[in-house]
Amino acid sequence: MKRSLGPQSILYPTPTVVVCTYDPEGRPNMMTAAWAGVACSSPAMVSVSLREATYSHG
Repeated sequence: MKRSLGPQSILYPTPTVVVCTYDPEGRPNMMTAAWAGVACSSPAMVSVSLREATYSHG
């Protein structure tokens, strides 16, 4: 039997996400991250796990 769960905040299958930020001078910076997930669905929040060696500009 099929049952509709309605709209939900999910990331499955786990996609690669693009993380975008700005430095203090206002320059944009972006990188891809393979480890991400939903931290909270209301309000919508996404968690991303990075390590220092993967910092995009150094």
